Amino acid sequence: MIDKTKIMKTMQKPLILLVVMLILTILQPRAFPTINNFKSILLAISIYGIMVCGAIYPVLLGGIDLSVGAVAALSGACTVLTVIRFDYSTLGVVLGILLGLSSGVIVGLMHGLIVSNFNVPPFLITLASLNIVYGVTQLLTNNLVISCLKPLSFTFIGGGKWLGIPFPIYILILMGIISYFILDKTVLGRKVYSVGGNPVASTLSGVSVGGITVTSYIFSGFTSALAGVVLASMNQQAIAKAAQGYESDVLTAIVVGGASLMGGEGSIQGALFGALLVGLLNNGLRLMGVPAIYHPVVKGIVIIAAVAFDLKSKNRNSGLTRGKKLPLRTGATR
Repeated sequence: MIDKTKIMKTMQKPLILLVVMLILTILQPRAFPTINNFKSILLAISIYGIMVCGAIYPVLLGGIDLSVGAVAALSGACTVLTVIRFDYSTLGVVLGILLGLSSGVIVGLMHGLIVSNFNVPPFLITLASLNIVYGVTQLLTNNLVISCLKPLSFTFIGGGKWLGIPFPIYILILMGIISYFILDKTVLGRKVYSVGGNPVASTLSGVSVGGITVTSYIFSGFTSALAGVVLASMNQQAIAKAAQGYESDVLTAIVVGGASLMGGEGSIQGALFGALLVGLLNNGLRLMGVPAIYHPVVKGIVIIAAVAFDLKSKNRNSGLTRGKKLPLRTGATR
């Protein structure tokens, strides 16, 4: 028997994207529906899309990671400074990338340990960490813009193309596949949902809540650091405020994608849908020449509408709709 509810849930997010794309095609028939424009949209969302692939893990636990932008800036600075220190050699690029990724893992590890062992609210610790990490990055860069225009092995990561497609898009797709596989096909993924849904029951079932928490924040730190490497290569420079504000786009994408901030509900497919929706809105507003000061207002309205539609559909499918009357049983007696 066909599960109509499941089909509706599967189709509603692609339907929203199709509606937005149709509207933008009608408004900008020459500029929007082109291959080059779709490539530019995917390239634009690649940075915070990569972040989303790891940042969703703390959200699934009922937590949050507000330091993703700061970690990306730190990773980019570590990578660029190492490349320069080793005279722009291939060895310097490899060591720089490893150091940049390690910085993200270390920050994520600290977040996980503090949240799991000291019960510090994730919002508070990652907000404080955001400022600390930005401060460390400013010290490393001396609050200057540090250019890194070579070697090709570094600049290709963010600026190169393969088969005509920008390389960051491949990285985004790869990270999306890995995150999907972990969450949907592994024991670790099931434990993440279990802990987010009911940590007490998970503990009684023998799940290490602390271990899952630490692992989730490490994933978030790693993908943020990877995004920072790509961003530094794309801009061919390191700067302390390179990814400032990206945490807003990341959180927006995850929430619009259907993840619950209470934990236990959400998917990487939905989060990437949210990232793509934000990218489409940014691209459409730019093509229509809407002044930048109006972008947050328009995006906010559309995002609220998308979330409301998603919640309305969930409530309808679960039977939680207002105005319904319970059927009366005929022939009932007192």
